[in-house]
Amino acid sequence: MTELESYFGKFRKNIVGIDQTFTTPYGEKRIIYADWIASGRLYGPIEDKIKNVFGPFIGNTHTETSVTGTTMTKAYHLAHNIIKEHVNANKDDVIITAGSGMTTVVNKLQRILGFKLPEQLQKYTNIPDEARPVVFVTHMEHHSNQTSWFETIADIVVLEPNEDGLVEPKRLEEALEKYKDRKIKIGSFTACSNVTGIEPPFYQLSKIMHQHNGYCFIDFAASAPYKDINMH
Repeated sequence: MTELESYFGKFRKNIVGIDQTFTTPYGEKRIIYADWIASGRLYGPIEDKIKNVFGPFIGNTHTETSVTGTTMTKAYHLAHNIIKEHVNANKDDVIITAGSGMTTVVNKLQRILGFKLPEQLQKYTNIPDEARPVVFVTHMEHHSNQTSWFETIADIVVLEPNEDGLVEPKRLEEALEKYKDRKIKIGSFTACSNVTGIEPPFYQLSKIMHQHNGYCFIDFAASAPYKDINMH
């Protein structure tokens, strides 16, 4: 066993189902879980804390007329403060939680922006080109940060990769010049490909968007557990 394996051993043994087996045509086999990029597995100590510490006080938040409501409300706000500290958010930054993964968060953001219309009403909507938002994405996006934008009122521009198949910031500058007359310009970029693990230069992309009076959203779904996130 390597030093690294030894270090992580104490955590690995607490993964719920780490030794789980299943029946196959070749006999009983141990599950080898290889989908961590999509969903983590249950971790024993966390599940125990939820069950034993928070479980007895589960109740509705945003009310302090009962011990359960008070406990849940305080725990909710404490969790938000922990998240804000982790990503170096300041007092002007807002956390919006959805609870069901990146797809739900992106769709919620699109609704907040007013970009989502019921499909049956879109044919009755006539938006002048100069008033229509434009959203720039890369070829490395997870589906939740690409296909969902195509279902909005925005025009979507998928930036062409360079000759090495990597994200090329110059392509963004060229696209922004083409759409310079648009009032609302948004870059929505992944911080890490969920397929290859390649990290696009999202800080540089963000800087370019801001230089052109645009907004920039970064999708950390594939790398948040492994990277430091600094909003500022």
